Amino acid sequence: MYNTVYDRNIMIWESNILLKFLFGKCSEKEAGEVKVWLSESEHNKQTLLQLKSNVINQL
Repeated sequence: MYNTVYDRNIMIWESNILLKFLFGKCSEKEAGEVKVWLSESEHNKQTLLQLKSNVINQL
């Protein structure tokens, strides 16, 4: 149960900060965190690209 809640919280955090990042609304600290996160794996880069594509399709 804890892992499910923890994973959901991480997913919500990622979505919020990534959306802010895509719209240029991050603080410098948040932008740095996103850049570190992006450098950690190809999956993270693909996650951001997918979110960006979804956002663009909604606008």
